[in-house]
Amino acid sequence: MQPPHYLTPSEQKNLLQQRGIIFSNNEAKDIQKIKEIGFYKIKEFAVIYLSKSMDSMPKYNNAYFGDILTRYYQDKNLRMHIFHASESIEVFLNNQISDLLGKKYGAFGYLEFKNWMDRKRFNKFEVEEKQYYFKKMLLRKTRISSLADMKDRNNLDREGFPTIWLMTDCLTFGDSVHIVENMSLKNKRQIASAFKCTPTELMSWLKCLNFIRNICAHNNDMIDISIITKPQPPKNYRKFLFSSYHQFTNKIAIAILIIKQVMEVINPKYSFYDIHHAFKRISNNDDKLAQALGFKSCKAIDSLISEKNSDDIHL
Repeated sequence: MQPPHYLTPSEQKNLLQQRGIIFSNNEAKDIQKIKEIGFYKIKEFAVIYLSKSMDSMPKYNNAYFGDILTRYYQDKNLRMHIFHASESIEVFLNNQISDLLGKKYGAFGYLEFKNWMDRKRFNKFEVEEKQYYFKKMLLRKTRISSLADMKDRNNLDREGFPTIWLMTDCLTFGDSVHIVENMSLKNKRQIASAFKCTPTELMSWLKCLNFIRNICAHNNDMIDISIITKPQPPKNYRKFLFSSYHQFTNKIAIAILIIKQVMEVINPKYSFYDIHHAFKRISNNDDKLAQALGFKSCKAIDSLISEKNSDDIHL
């Protein structure tokens, strides 16, 4: 097998054309797009058009280059808008954590993990180990924080640890999810009640959203992802999800509709217009393309801009 060799953007275009991608009549513009986006990124967003081939060479089922570009640019838009919505969820989650732990255990009580962790799941040594590594991480983040309140000694204990209300500003979304996951069931129920869901639903949704945020942060293809550990479908929107053999989808739609249900609690006036528009452009009024995204149909995408539990969407 010969190793890959250099291809000019023009040769890359010819190769994609040989494999079934239909380009416009404006060759210069198409070549410029290949230069801008890159050969392998174009292949990544053309994967939905792949058809079975007798040889090892990928074949694209007469996919239009313009449609592939639409998928690429709308995916970019989606990542931006999803990240924005998830930031609101992160802030709300951190406020629930600090409010709960602060009220129950005081400003620095969170530093004693035995106070709030699930002692039925974790033994004494596991609790102490988690506490040790968390405090080590927290001290490092506290020292490099640019937050003015973090420099105020009145907000720190003798070892330099911040109050619970400042501590959450040091956390990543994944850190916050991990804290909730380690909580006792009683504490977890209180957090879940703020989201108007069960603890099982909450953890399922938060882990899914953390995964989606990581996809956003690393500029990966969002619209073609498959979520390995499927989250529980949101009750208000499960009828809009594609299902097969009584199994709900693990595609991007389930994450979006989780965000939709959660945002109804956090900010009912939050606009999903841009996310809706992006999905409409990607699906292009084709139910099969909508189902590849995880929606039941193109019409189901309209649930993003409909009223809660709207029954006027006929699927």
